[in-house]
Formats: sequence, C-alpha cells, structure tokens
Amino acid sequence: GGSGASGSNFLRGDQTWAAPGGGSDPWTYVRIVSDFPTTSATAVAVTGLNFTPAANQRYEIYGMFMLRTNTATVGPRPGCTWNTGNTDGVAMFEMTSAAGTQVLQNGNINAAVLCPVGGLPNTTQSWPAQLAAMLIVGAGPSGNFQITLASETAGTTVTMKAQSFIKYRTVP
Repeated sequence: GGSGASGSNFLRGDQTWAAPGGGSDPWTYVRIVSDFPTTSATAVAVTGLNFTPAANQRYEIYGMFMLRTNTATVGPRPGCTWNTGNTDGVAMFEMTSAAGTQVLQNGNINAAVLCPVGGLPNTTQSWPAQLAAMLIVGAGPSGNFQITLASETAGTTVTMKAQSFIKYRTVP
C-alpha cells in the first residue's frame, strides 16, 4: 500500500489518509460596510454592528475594529452593551493608545463596557482594537449584543472604519 499522500489528501489524527471535508465555518460575521463617525462623548450604537442572541445559548464573540481620530490626543472608545436576559457574560477590550502601547478594559453583563481614554498615534491611519467576549443567555433574552463607540472629548470626531467586524458562534 502507498502512503495515501496526494495534493488533495491529508493525514488525519488517527494516521489514516482522507480527502478534506467541506465543513462549514461555525462563525457568523457581522461587519460595517461604511465608516461610522461620532463626536459624542457618550457611547452610541455602531449601526449594524450587533446580533440578537437566542435563548439558552452560550456564545463566543470576537471583534476587530479599525479606529481613527481627527485629533491624535483624542481617543476613540469602543465598547459594548448587553441584551437583557443573560445569566452571565464577560468582555475584554484591547485598544491602541500609542504605537507600542495598549489600554485594556474588562467588564461583565452588570453594565455596558467602554474602553478608557487614550489618544491614537496619528490622524492619518487606522489603529486596532479588539474584543473577546463570552455570553451565557437565559430562557428569555431580549435585545441585542451591541458594539458602541464614543469620543474621548465631546465634539471631536472619532471613527470606526468600514470593514470593522464582530464574529460570533455558539459554544456546545
């Protein structure tokens, strides 16, 4: 018998050869298709960057956000709000403050989560922020898990750029 290796086969964990399965991506992606600017110092919902959790499910949520500011000393502050009817949930945000510096914000379903202040390195390029979250939904959820954005200083424009996204999936 031959090795079974070919351009279309792979070695499985049980040391047998198989063709790759079609499979499906377990993640559902939600992205914004146009820039979302705000001058509000209070968190506002990023249009379209949300999902409606189903009853009695557990979710893993990840987000990658491209952020900009019109004033380098004024930072965009991404965050999230929670649907009601959850039994538990946590979120961790990591956001650029300088080219080699990050600010962090952790929270849970007790309150909306909002990144701390801290400007971006420049006004001409996007800078990253990311979210890692887990949500345990009860029997009667209502509303959306929602990404938000605020400006560190009222009146100064900050922007979440088009193609920023969240992805979510249920956890067995």
